[in-house]
Amino acid sequence: MKRTIKLIIYFIAYQLAFSSFPAIAYMLRTHSFEMPLATDETYIFQTLLCSLLASLAVIIHLIAGRYVSLNRQNFSPLSVSLLITCVLFVTGMGMWSNYLNELLGVSMSPQLQQAFEMLMQHPLGIISTVIMAPVVEELLFRGAIEGHLLRIWKKPAYAIIVSSLLFGLVHGNLVQAPFAFLLGLALGWIYYHTGSLLPSILMHFINNLTATLTYHLSGDPDTTLTETFGATGALCIALGGIVLTILCVWIIRSRLITQPAAWVSTTPTSDNTI
Repeated sequence: MKRTIKLIIYFIAYQLAFSSFPAIAYMLRTHSFEMPLATDETYIFQTLLCSLLASLAVIIHLIAGRYVSLNRQNFSPLSVSLLITCVLFVTGMGMWSNYLNELLGVSMSPQLQQAFEMLMQHPLGIISTVIMAPVVEELLFRGAIEGHLLRIWKKPAYAIIVSSLLFGLVHGNLVQAPFAFLLGLALGWIYYHTGSLLPSILMHFINNLTATLTYHLSGDPDTTLTETFGATGALCIALGGIVLTILCVWIIRSRLITQPAAWVSTTPTSDNTI
């Protein structure tokens, strides 16, 4: 676990370090110690740019530190049928998880809502959410953390659960954390069975892209499934999502992947790397 904790600390440290630059730049530009307003366009641009740079720094660190190898094992090509099933898998999860959030009455705080809208309304925010987040988070949580734990622990389920818990916790809010944990279980399960990061990156990409498109295409981003389709319609969508999720799991396990990937230590397991 020492290596895992160290990686999480690195991830958070990069985010904090890069996020401080826009505030410092604003203070230097205005010659004051006042924090910038969230509506300041220059500050928003700098914040989102630094977020992208932080993600890029994490990717470079993971590769340079040999936590993740860019080899055929981690990025082995998979069948089109498996990739399509993975897309349907994460789509089904989104259908019932959104309905579950509505039933639980989970909603964003004003601050979180403001941050989410800032991401969704800026091109850099969309790039960060749809492209960079799936890549850096899958390299970290599945490739570097889960992959390492799968190689040193006898119980694969423990590695999947621990990496998923960490994945949920780093999202840092009650709105995203529960679904991030569930999504992490699905992504971790796929990674365990395939040994490749490609399907988990694709699933993560589809999940974030769907959220982005839903925000931009819906007349009111705060509209719930029940408000849009009615109580019966929303329930049917959720049930359909559950059926689709179960069906995809069955197809993957029985038809597409008959046995998990061979988890053999091919990368350093020492904690001497930086």
